[in-house]
Amino acid sequence: MARDSLWQHITKVSKSALVIAALVSGPGALAQDDYDTWRWFEIEVLVFKHTSNQAEVESFNSQGPSAPSTVSYDPLPSYYVPDSRAAVRDLPECDVPTVIPTFSRDSLWCVRPWELSDWLPMNWHQPAQALAQLEVAPATVISGPGGPVQEAFGPYLAPAEQHELSEMREQIVRRGVGEPLLHMSWYQPVFEKGQNRHVRLFGGRNFGKDYAPSGYPYAAETSEFESLQDNGTKPAPDVSIKERLTQLIELQQQGELQFTARTEDQPLAPPLKIEQPPQPEPVWELDGSLHVYLVGNYLHIASDLELRQPQMTMWQPAELTAQADQALQGVTSGSFLRSFKLQQLRRVISHETHYFDHPKLGFAIQIRRTPLSARRY
Repeated sequence: MARDSLWQHITKVSKSALVIAALVSGPGALAQDDYDTWRWFEIEVLVFKHTSNQAEVESFNSQGPSAPSTVSYDPLPSYYVPDSRAAVRDLPECDVPTVIPTFSRDSLWCVRPWELSDWLPMNWHQPAQALAQLEVAPATVISGPGGPVQEAFGPYLAPAEQHELSEMREQIVRRGVGEPLLHMSWYQPVFEKGQNRHVRLFGGRNFGKDYAPSGYPYAAETSEFESLQDNGTKPAPDVSIKERLTQLIELQQQGELQFTARTEDQPLAPPLKIEQPPQPEPVWELDGSLHVYLVGNYLHIASDLELRQPQMTMWQPAELTAQADQALQGVTSGSFLRSFKLQQLRRVISHETHYFDHPKLGFAIQIRRTPLSARRY
């Protein structure tokens, strides 16, 4: 179903049914009688990463990338990967249901029982699995169906022609100072802080095929580190303690071995061999959330965004014995998916452009009033 026709269908649904759906949608849902007091705003966000080599002031996230916690509006998965499960279920059953997937012309027009499963990796039509297979987000500029705010019962994406930060995005590219990762605009009701109406944003590359959500690379890159455990490793049986001590003394005299405590900006040495799962979880270059809320009559923005970048890093085991083994093996560095966080809170004014900046990434945001923005009782 085309997005325009889908929007028309949604607007035909009764008001009472949609409000009842909001009641069961999760914590913080409003009562039906509160609908007429919702204050609607249009929010436009342009997120970009800097291309200049600025100083790295953020420390390592030793736990690796982290997904946004409480999110009440997550529009991009269905925008990037439309849900085709209903269409697949409507197909006739294949005459000869095979276990091995085939992609002949006839097999595309029928369905096998195993293709209705929500978790089998080969079922490409499952939205979560299709999203995880993407190497990069399909779009940087998001263009939604739009619609009259007076008829809306939930947040929805606005069309790209309403973007007012397009010239800024073009200037960033033209001047070579940054690379846009996501540009989108949406309508939403804005509530008090305690309602926790966070909006998820993500885009850029998908590192999920090479890196685990912890930030460590999968087995192909971690096999050489298998012996580097946080609790130390046992020496090879054919190497005497005397020989090991001699080697350690030589490394120390050459300045290649310094026993130090692990600092917060250093990730632990990789755990024992991380196997890639059949269906890797997407790990996006940009991921996080924005929380726009009201305190009295004043708008506030709380950002919780992170930019992920693969970088070579020095491994630092916590135990001294593991540090000694690491020095003897000559394995002191490896690839790690570093996380740079942009977490800021600011009170803002509507219809002004506000900038949130960081040496690695930044974003511009506008919050625009709609005919339903005024306080209503």
